[in-house]
Amino acid sequence: MPVSQQVYLLDAGNTQLKLALAQDGLIQWVKQYTLAEFPLKSLNSNIPLAYSSVVNEELTDTLVSYFTELFEIKHDMNLPFKMAYQSPETLGRDRLCNAAALSQKASGKPRLAIDLGTCIKFDFLNEDQEYLGGSISPGLQMRAKALAYYTAKLPELPISPSQKLIGTNSQTSIEVGTFLGWQKEIEGLLNAYLERYPELVVYLTGGDAAHFDLGQKNGIFVHENLTLEGILSLYQSHE
Repeated sequence: MPVSQQVYLLDAGNTQLKLALAQDGLIQWVKQYTLAEFPLKSLNSNIPLAYSSVVNEELTDTLVSYFTELFEIKHDMNLPFKMAYQSPETLGRDRLCNAAALSQKASGKPRLAIDLGTCIKFDFLNEDQEYLGGSISPGLQMRAKALAYYTAKLPELPISPSQKLIGTNSQTSIEVGTFLGWQKEIEGLLNAYLERYPELVVYLTGGDAAHFDLGQKNGIFVHENLTLEGILSLYQSHE
């Protein structure tokens, strides 16, 4: 297969990098790395790289110096959906990618991406392929760190999924407040969307998605590579 028909996809988030190889429009494999572990020199520099990054400019400079062809996700590009967000220049590139991925799914229905990572991100695309926006709030790790940072005596604890309602000591109180508060916020927002848009199709993604129990709700799908699919969709719209 000619190199020109392949493309690397890179989703550089706040806590991890996800790298994929797409061939003929289909993702062939996906691997995850920390920034320090990223195996740049093992990649074929003649294969184009399409990437979305929310990390520092140093990574971008490194990619520019290595790859022959580079495609960076930006707000001012051809989009496979209608942009109705009032400040598109401020829209996070990961959210832009998730909206692009939504545009390729469940045509004719309202769609929602819930990205559970460093932040909780909701992104909504209506039945007319219009991206309206959504919401951003602190994720699990950020909540745990904030408790320790903004108080004198509360410790930063590792995230421990809890279904308790009442914490019986400081540790379990933090666990309940952090995890159950995170979970109930997501459930509350999701239910509000479902009440307004009964035909809503929901895609759950992000590193903390495994902590969220969907139960048996219809129309809700776990899609761990949603952002990468969005990068691919934007790359194809650009070609």
